[in-house]
Amino acid sequence: PILSPQLHVGRAHALNGLERFQSAENDALYALKIILRDREEDASAAEAYSVLGKSLYYAKDYRGAIEAFEECERVWVQNGGKLSVFDEAYLDQAHDALDAGLGIDYDDGASIGGGKSVMSYGVKSVVSSVKEGKSISNIPKLKPPRFVSREEALKATPNLPPAPKSWPKQTPTTPTTVKVGPEREVLFLSDQMGIKLNRGTDGIVRVMSVSEIQPGSSILRKGKVAAGDLVREVCGVDLRRPITATMWGDTVALIKMTPRPVSFIVAEEVTPNAFPASPRAPQASSPRPTAAEI
Repeated sequence: PILSPQLHVGRAHALNGLERFQSAENDALYALKIILRDREEDASAAEAYSVLGKSLYYAKDYRGAIEAFEECERVWVQNGGKLSVFDEAYLDQAHDALDAGLGIDYDDGASIGGGKSVMSYGVKSVVSSVKEGKSISNIPKLKPPRFVSREEALKATPNLPPAPKSWPKQTPTTPTTVKVGPEREVLFLSDQMGIKLNRGTDGIVRVMSVSEIQPGSSILRKGKVAAGDLVREVCGVDLRRPITATMWGDTVALIKMTPRPVSFIVAEEVTPNAFPASPRAPQASSPRPTAAEI
């Protein structure tokens, strides 16, 4: 069956989440092929350029990603819109990675009658070839995606690994009142967030560790978050009060399935004898956590 451009774009997003970047690139190209031959470039074309740029970025083809996001911006401007904050962040990161000398060049993959990589021609050349009616070969056809309802996705709570036995259980000295500093917003733009969260037996969610963002990293976020911060709100879920293990499992599933960008409200913990930020050096008063790396 012939899929619509929207289905190709949706599947490309899903394939990126599975780290099947080449397949995601193929779906994005198929979406562009249908759009460019059937009608003028509209918002659906911008979405196809956007997911193509992300696929190339994840595959470390930063030059191709820059071209794709620039085409995305061009189409949005033509249609009275603008590049999203999400795509702007990817474009900036791609420029930084390219300036740092990072990235790879492809010498295989989908071709336009010449046996070279599509991206070796450049995104703009590929678009011109499609408009001229040239065939794009070696792009495998995939089965249509299986629809998963929101209810089914929420019920599929991820299996979290058991906590290390070295982590002590909660003791009577665990503080019952949590004191926090000023709240601040952190915007996570990429699927991979680069943080590890922990719900202690006191029911409070804390940030256990934060990955540093390097040039070319697939992690994109705006705002400051640090190990030891308290998570006060995420995806509209109020975490200012203690939550149960079941609620925490649902919250983790919600974070993973929510389209990016995702907004977190965090705050520094100023409770005396607060729980340690790192599980590597637990104190006697620290709870046995339920951790989730996102």
